[in-house]
Amino acid sequence: MDMEMILGLIDTLEKKGVGIQLSVENQKTVEISIKNKNVDINIVDPSKIGKLIKELNIKTN
Repeated sequence: MDMEMILGLIDTLEKKGVGIQLSVENQKTVEISIKNKNVDINIVDPSKIGKLIKELNIKTN
């Protein structure tokens, strides 16, 4: 997943007025909502973040 794809997703979510939830092993891990160009990220289960990043193939520096 590259930055352009992430920015496109953020723009779409804001236009539609919706958020997303990401789950790992059937457990809600992250909730993301966007309002007025502000991104709110709620990490529900911090122990699963590493696995989520790996599953999404997000590049970290």
